[in-house]
Amino acid sequence: MSFDRRGFLKRALAGGMLLSLPRWLGADEPAGTAGKTLVLLHLVGGNDGLNTVIPYKQPRYRALRPTLGVAANQVLEVDDELGLHPSLRPLLGQLEAGNLAIVNGVGYERPDFSHFRATEIWYTAEPEQSPREGWIGRALQAGSSQAPVRAIALAKEQPLSFAGAGSGVLTMTDFGRLQVPRAQASTAELYERYAGLQGTREQVGAAGAEALAVAERIARLRPASGPFSGRLGDDLRKVLALLDADLQLEAIHLGLGGFDTHAGQAAPHAGLLGAVANNLNAFQNRLAELGLADKVVTMVYSEFGRRPAQNASGGTDHGSAGPVLVLSPAVRAGFHGAHPDLETLNNGNLIYTVDFRSVYAALLEGALKLDPQPVLGAREPLELFA
Repeated sequence: MSFDRRGFLKRALAGGMLLSLPRWLGADEPAGTAGKTLVLLHLVGGNDGLNTVIPYKQPRYRALRPTLGVAANQVLEVDDELGLHPSLRPLLGQLEAGNLAIVNGVGYERPDFSHFRATEIWYTAEPEQSPREGWIGRALQAGSSQAPVRAIALAKEQPLSFAGAGSGVLTMTDFGRLQVPRAQASTAELYERYAGLQGTREQVGAAGAEALAVAERIARLRPASGPFSGRLGDDLRKVLALLDADLQLEAIHLGLGGFDTHAGQAAPHAGLLGAVANNLNAFQNRLAELGLADKVVTMVYSEFGRRPAQNASGGTDHGSAGPVLVLSPAVRAGFHGAHPDLETLNNGNLIYTVDFRSVYAALLEGALKLDPQPVLGAREPLELFA
């Protein structure tokens, strides 16, 4: 009888103790991805893309946002047409260093303006239906890793993007909460005895022992140091610790809320973008210091953008297309895709110019080294990577 190692680990680690296999354990089968780790940062609530990447030369921008628009002399000019919100200044260095790609006008046909449904669409990459599998879940199925955990969500609940992966996904908020229960002591002893035997029992023992060892390894981790701030900074310190521990993860999910700016948007949005820019700049710099920058690709996205016209409350309502940021030394730095035309709107909303699935296809191909076809169907990858 053949031994299904992945199936065993899935059953043995059920009930909340989902673990990951680091390289130092020396598994007989491939333990990780041949590509990089994807760090996926969701700006929850619908980030205002038009005040993130700003068409500062367009008169229509001023007409649509007479008080909410960013003054031309404050915009961080990137080229002759487009610039960034002044709060994003810390990311200019990453752009100049060749580490930042900005994809304009990312969206899809017939956009949905419900937070729940729009998030579901971005998490599953299937706008035409309500599937149960996430795009990362399908990517993990398409990969070959045998590690007990291949993806981690820093969240209270597993994101839909990880659904369908089967075994190999861990959802957690703090390292210290991942403890091996005392009741597992007898199980650990059993695994140790099995590991000294022959055949299937030896494989069961070895697989169980490695899982318990990884549980202890993760529980001992501590957030990394660095000039981080706020909740996003705390999460990125945990991401750094996971990456530095060499756990061979393929994806890490985290989110930052507060972007549903219906009223009084200017100051809160500036603060949020500042938190994103400061923490991501610190994160990218720490990755370089640790020698990990070439092993990580970070994508920053939101479930939708905001309407071009400001509302009567000094905010913006749910919109459609928006920018996506991708950080890595491997990217083709600069702008990708056309910025939506402010003179041609669809019921007052921006018309997307880049399908979000072409961004995903680029990440699958360029970062995870996977064929996008089984995950996304026929989808041409955006040329994001050098």
